[in-house]
Amino acid sequence: MRYATVILDQDERAFHPIAHKLDSEPAIQRKAIHSIKLVDDDTIALLGEIEGDLDRYREIMNASSVVEGFTISGDKSGYVYSHFEASPQTREMLERREAGDFLIEMPIKYTTDGARKFTLIGTEESLLELTELFEIGDTNIELVSMGPYSPESRGVFSDLTDRQREILETALQMGYYENPRETTLEEIASKLNLDHGTVGQHIRSIEAKVFSKYVP
Repeated sequence: MRYATVILDQDERAFHPIAHKLDSEPAIQRKAIHSIKLVDDDTIALLGEIEGDLDRYREIMNASSVVEGFTISGDKSGYVYSHFEASPQTREMLERREAGDFLIEMPIKYTTDGARKFTLIGTEESLLELTELFEIGDTNIELVSMGPYSPESRGVFSDLTDRQREILETALQMGYYENPRETTLEEIASKLNLDHGTVGQHIRSIEAKVFSKYVP
């Protein structure tokens, strides 16, 4: 079993029929998808998190012919339970998930520029095949990290690459984060047979990824 964390930047209309209207409304910011399910009548039930002008959100949802219904809780931010028609791509993705081909780790988070960041869990073959579902229109898929999956691996260090994990583990073992510091970047680089400048870049990237989980 492996996991792959990706950032998907594409025309989301293939997966959410009114996404383009919500994305083009500056008064609304979608934050995350906490649950998504294929209902027996071939529609989608979705629990999402939003911020901004919730009245404007209601206007867009009420005006859409594909929305079966929705409920909003909150004032300037809150959760939305919506029920809408399933696109062929969403239907296929959720049918494969229900069949056990892969898992989607929730929540699916929206980045500041509107892309979605999420983690898929499954066999290497199923994860590679799944990317075909996203190859619609102008699509950019960025692989953030991947590796063997275990529940304990999905924590604060989950977004690190295998190389970054190796460097971090070596740095910890050699006392780089002790006070006072017991080693240098040069010594870590020598241990790993890497250039010290490369190690320094990796250390900065590691720290940025880890600290970003605590600082909004």
